[in-house]
Order: sequence, then C-alpha cells, then structure tokens
Amino acid sequence: MRKYYLFLFFFFVSLTIHSQIILSLDDDAKFIDSVEVFTKKTKSDSIKCQNSFKLSKLFLVIQNKEKSKFYLAQGNKLCLKFPYFKDASNYYNSLKFLEVGDVDGFMNNLVKTNIIIKKYNFPEAYRLRAIMYQNYCIMLQRQSNEKEAMRILVNEAIPVAKNCNDDEVLGALYKTVGIIFMNNNERKKADYYFNQAQNLVENTTRKSTSLIESKVETYTTNAENLIELKQFSKARKSLDKAFLILSKHPNSNLDSNYFYTEGIYFSKQNFQEKALQYFEKGIKISELYKNAMSLDRLKFAKYESLFKLKRFKEAKDIIKNQVETTQFIVNKKNYYRELAKTYFQLGDTDNAYLFSEKYIVLNDSLNDSKFKNEIVALEAKFNKTENEKKINQLLAQKEKSELVAKNNQLNLGMLGLAVALLLLSILFLLNYYKNQKKINFQKEQNLKQEFATLQSNQKLAVSDALIKGEEIERKRLARDLHDGLGSMLSGLKIHISKLSDDNSKNSIINVGKIENQLDNSIKELRQIAQNLMPESLLKFGLENALRDLCIKMSDSEIAIEFQYYAQENEISQTKQIIIYRIVQELLNNVFKHAKATEILVSCNLNETIFYLTIEDNGKGFDTKKLSIFEGMGLKNIKNRVEFLKGKLEIDSVINEGTVFNIELNINE
Repeated sequence: MRKYYLFLFFFFVSLTIHSQIILSLDDDAKFIDSVEVFTKKTKSDSIKCQNSFKLSKLFLVIQNKEKSKFYLAQGNKLCLKFPYFKDASNYYNSLKFLEVGDVDGFMNNLVKTNIIIKKYNFPEAYRLRAIMYQNYCIMLQRQSNEKEAMRILVNEAIPVAKNCNDDEVLGALYKTVGIIFMNNNERKKADYYFNQAQNLVENTTRKSTSLIESKVETYTTNAENLIELKQFSKARKSLDKAFLILSKHPNSNLDSNYFYTEGIYFSKQNFQEKALQYFEKGIKISELYKNAMSLDRLKFAKYESLFKLKRFKEAKDIIKNQVETTQFIVNKKNYYRELAKTYFQLGDTDNAYLFSEKYIVLNDSLNDSKFKNEIVALEAKFNKTENEKKINQLLAQKEKSELVAKNNQLNLGMLGLAVALLLLSILFLLNYYKNQKKINFQKEQNLKQEFATLQSNQKLAVSDALIKGEEIERKRLARDLHDGLGSMLSGLKIHISKLSDDNSKNSIINVGKIENQLDNSIKELRQIAQNLMPESLLKFGLENALRDLCIKMSDSEIAIEFQYYAQENEISQTKQIIIYRIVQELLNNVFKHAKATEILVSCNLNETIFYLTIEDNGKGFDTKKLSIFEGMGLKNIKNRVEFLKGKLEIDSVINEGTVFNIELNINE
C-alpha cells in the first residue's frame, strides 16, 4: 500500500533532511513585483503590514529567502499597532521552527495561534485558521496519526473554512480528507471528497498565486484514485487537465506527481514499458528538486513495473538501493518485503529468508495475509518439510472447525437477541424521527419569521437614516441660499433702487459695486451647485473630482496628500458619486473637529473591492467611550458604505490622529 501525502499549503520541510520543497510553477514574479511596488508607495501602515506578511510568503515561493526575511521583519514591526495582525504574526513566523527541523514546535505554534485568533470573526481570520488546520493535519498524517487528522478536518477545519469565502482553501481540506481515505483503501469515499475538491478549485472566483498549483495537484491526486477504481476514462480526463496547465510551465517540481500518475495509469492497464518511460521522467524531476518523498514513490513504482515484466535483477537493484537511501521507516519495511520476493524469484533463498526476517522485525503486526503466505512458503522451502507443512495446515483447519462449532451456538443466541434489539431500535428511531421532524419544521418557521422581521426593521432603519440625511442636506442648501446668495441678492436690490436717486458720479460708483456683488453672487451660486453635484466628476471622472476637492480644501494650515490607484471605467457613475460624497463628508469632519495639519486621502481598486483610506494627524478620539455614529455626517457615511455592502473601520488614538479604512464592493 503506497501512502500518499499532501504538501503543506505554503511550505513543507522533510522530517529527516530538513530540506524545503515548495510546489510552484514559477509564474508569480510579475504579481509579486506589483504587490511590492504598491507596498512601498502606500502610506497606510495597516495595508503595508498586511502586504509585508503576504510578500514574506510569496518570496519564499520563488526561493528568495533574503527578501522573505526582510518583509517578515517589516511585518513584525508594523503589526504592533494592529491587534489582528499582531496575533496572526505568530503563524507567519512559524517557519523558524521548520528551518531547524522542530516539527513539534511548528505544530504547537499552530495550535497556539489558532486559539489566539478565534476571537476574530471576519473572512480573512477564518481563512488563516483553515490553512493552519490543514498544515497541522498534514503533519499528523506524516506521523501516521490519520485518525486524529480526520477528526480535526471534519469537525473543526471544514466548518471554519466554509466561513472564509475561499473555495481553494475549502477544496484543499476536502482533498486532504480524500487522501486519508485513499491511504486506507477507502477508494469510493475518497472519490466523493476528490470530486468535491475538484469542483471547488475549478469554480472558485477568488484569485490567488497558488490556485494553478492547487488545480494541478487536485487533478493528479483525483486521477490516481480513479485509476485504482479502474475508472480509466475519468482518470484520463483529469490527467489531461493537469497536462494542459503543466505544458505551459515545463520542468516545474509539480511534474514529478504528474509523471508518477501517468505511469500508474499505464501500469494498471499492463502497458509496463510505457509506464517505465513516465517513471523515468518523474525520477529525473524529483532528483533535480531533491524531493525525497516523490523519488521514493517513483522508484518503487518503477520496481513494480520491472517485477511485472519479470526483469527481476533490475528490480532487485532498484529496491536494494531504496532500502539503503530511504528516509522513511514505513517504506524501508515494505522494501524488505519486496526484496524477499525478488530474491525468491531469483532463486536466492538465503537472502530471501534474510530480508523476510528483517521485515518481520520492523512490522509490529503481520496483517498482510498475502505476505504471511509467502513467509510460510519460504520457511517450507528452507526446511524441506513439505509434509510437515501439510500436517500443520490440517491441524490448523481442525482447530478452526472446532472453534467454529463452539461459536455457532453462541452466535445463534446472540443473533436472536440482536434482532430483537434491532427491531426495538427501529421503532424508537421512527418515533423519534417523526417528533424531531415536527420540531424542526416549527423551528424553521420561527426562524423565517424572525429573519423577515429583522430584514424589515433594517430596511426601515436605513430608509429613516437616508430621509434624515436628505432633510439635513435640504436645510443646508436652504441655509446657503438664504444666508449666502439671498443676502447678496438683497443687497444688490438695495443698490439698484438707489441708482435713481444718485447723481451721475455716484451712479458710476454704485454700478461698480453692483458688478462686484453680481460676481460674488455668481461665485456663491457656482459653489452651491458644486456641492450639489461636482461638475468635474461628471466631465472628468472620480480621480479628477477628488483631486479638485482636495486642492480646494487645502490651505496654509492643512495640507492634503492625494493618492489614486484605480481604473475608473470599472466603476459606475452612481458609485463614483457615492465615493465622492463619502470623501467629502469625511474631509468636512476632519476640518470641523480634528485640528489636523496633514491629511492623506488614498484610493485603490483591487478586483471588485475599492479601498479608501483617510488618515489625519489630528487630536483623535476614544472610539470605545464615544458613540461615533451619533452625528448625522458619520451616519450618512455608514449608510452609503452599507449601500455598497462594504466595511468601515475606524482606528483613532488621542493626540496621534485618526484612520478611516473603508472597503466598498463596486460590483454589487
């Protein structure tokens, strides 16, 4: 039985040789460069911190340890101001345990970090916990503790992953469960989980640097299981999908798994020569990347094909070399068994018996009935006592018959009791099922009613807030018209009425004053119109409108820095107006209350999420003691953010400033 192991999500360290093996197609350099440039430019420490940890992992994938350590150190420094990043940093620093071969330290750190970040209930925290669960279970699997790994995967990891909105992570967990079933020869159960995993990675909409690698490994693992189920047509389709990806990335370290599965595909259909060609290709790739585990699997598969071709001497040379070089004790035990078989076929009974004994020493319990029969045959040949063997078999058969006869009577009584208990259990379960069905139906109706009530209340609250916001906007417009433009026009009327009473010299002077008042009235009218609907937004787009707003609001006492990284053609005009109003309201609040001298306005678009950060160095406030949404201005901001199904985070420290971090979904 060949055991299959899954590589860690971000990195794997061999338990014996401490060498890192990272699955990668080497296609991430362009993406990493763009993230690095953005991280250097951003003024937001929270974004810089998050991207630094991300870059530390990405540079590890492309084998740039120097830059990986640099960004890890930068993330560790920046995270001290942000509770979640500070707690999550424990995970990103886990590599230090693997670098020195401390697997127990690595696993203990995963458990500790998982406990710490349980208090966070947003998708990114759930995603990180799911990844940690997966890494922990893979380590348990390598320690042959698959029972505990299965318990954690089913009861803890998968429920957490379903909350993180990342199909790739959920698919990886399903794949891990499938591998455990496959290793225990539960091929049908494994097939269900592999199909789930393949559907998830194929239909995911979230982009990631590891998605292509996840697809390749899912295809090859699924294909291997289908081959064992003799579903060769389905296996061929999965292998072709893997080949389509790998053909664009020749000589990657993912090729070894693909070549192994291709070889098994032909070997199981008895095309051994074709299978050997693929095994040889896989061996070269594994040796190139020093992948000891993959090399063991491929050489053992090559040995099996040679054995089936009756090329016993070549088979013996391969398996003997594996006994001397393998780092895995389970494999060594199996190699002893295969050496005994091969020497037996070559007629070398002394070595056959020797390696049979070595196998017995390593094997705690002889559960392999086929190999037991081979041991008996070898012992019979060595002792040259064929008759003794037959006698032993007859005695064993007699003892077995007597035991069966004694047990039959007991079994009949137990069977009758079991049938009676079964009938009672069925009646009880049927009654319980009916009652439970009624209870569940009533609970479902109650929940639907509660949900409908909550939805109605939420809609009323939002509508009420929007109406109040509009009313305040009308009052502000009326005040501007009355106090500003109205008073100017009244003064203008008085001056015009006096023209008829003035002499010619005074008339000329008054006409000049009237012209000045007309100019001021026109400017005031334009300012009111600008506040109602900024002309620059309609004509020149969001970036120019925001830039104009920042320039107009800057003065000798307050400097506003504006940064914009987005493609406006991806944002509808309605959403551009909402974004503009949010920035306008936040800047007004800073001018009224913050007493700041510097303001940063940063805009960034990543796929469907528009990120907005407004940071000032003002007097700040205590977000815990102050109900920050009492003011209608912030209420309007909150309503606009909720309208776009976004998030609003406020980080403020007294006398150090305030940061508003807003995420807006522009596709909703």
